Amino acid sequence: MTKLLLIVFFLGITGILYSQNSFKESIKDYDDICFCSVGLEHPKKILNMDNNLEILFGLKKGRTLKELDRLGVKFNQSQISLLEASGLIEVKDSLFHATVPILSKDETIELRKQTKDIAGNIIPRLQKEYELLIQTLKIKGLQSNSYSLFFAFVLDGIVWDILEQNGVIKETKITKEKPFWDGVMWMIEPKREFSCGTNSLSSGNLSISVIWSDNSGVSVLNYKMLRKMLNDYKENGRVTNPEVFKAFEGNELFDKKGNLQIPIIKADSTDVIYSQSKNIANVIVQYLNNNIDYSKVLANNPNIVKGQAITILYHEIMWDILGVMESTGEIKKPLAFGKPNEAKPADLKDLMFIVED
Repeated sequence: MTKLLLIVFFLGITGILYSQNSFKESIKDYDDICFCSVGLEHPKKILNMDNNLEILFGLKKGRTLKELDRLGVKFNQSQISLLEASGLIEVKDSLFHATVPILSKDETIELRKQTKDIAGNIIPRLQKEYELLIQTLKIKGLQSNSYSLFFAFVLDGIVWDILEQNGVIKETKITKEKPFWDGVMWMIEPKREFSCGTNSLSSGNLSISVIWSDNSGVSVLNYKMLRKMLNDYKENGRVTNPEVFKAFEGNELFDKKGNLQIPIIKADSTDVIYSQSKNIANVIVQYLNNNIDYSKVLANNPNIVKGQAITILYHEIMWDILGVMESTGEIKKPLAFGKPNEAKPADLKDLMFIVED
């Protein structure tokens, strides 16, 4: 009898250790995404401190701190206080909850089935406006920038702007109440095979955007120098700074006289690229507003409000639109992303554009 009890006891310990290790390992499979404005600290940086990310996952469904301790997650009060002050966890009825939605693999697979169908419905609706935009870019000799403009300017730019202007999603602001960051952050598994993002710098009414990917064959090596280039262009209408010439001459961002060789878009109705881009964005926003029942989106996460649901859903739709259109040959990754081993410094200009507000 004693031997049987010991076997059960040790099996119990093994089970606890196994579940703890599996819990810690599974965190590595998640992608962290933040649609936010940053003040004192980016939420990703806070979660990367110590084992804060592990604490967040431990509080996914709400637990007391004693229950978190029994789960095997180590913590101290300063960690809990920081996570609470930065809005990454909150207390409700003595239970600590993660405020960051954490979508499991099964939830993500289900969500992506929906978003791929939605993308398939949206694409035919934007087809005419998209073809007009591509024709305009070809006429202007900017067809190599079609991916960066469609992704960063239209899908990941104007669409979000319209959603915010219409009050569909909340404007992100750094305030006394939210000094660390403001917006929507979520964790999702599995990570997509390909993703890219946009880095932007501003100088007065001008902003320069660069799309990037972890697997890109070329990238901006010096963003301080890129800001100097933007300031130089703002002041002189071309590049005149010898330092900038030396830094980017090989990238062919400008000709020998300093005239920029990347798209420059004026953000008003007088600019045909802007007008056509906004028309595409309006088609997408109209569909998001009128054709989706958000009560059924992420229904297993009742704490997710409509604005969060739209943000998470559209972020996935965006990638599905790109993926579907790429599979049909309607859009093609820039060489730096599609064939990074063949990329040359001059391919950087395909990843960049300037917008004048």
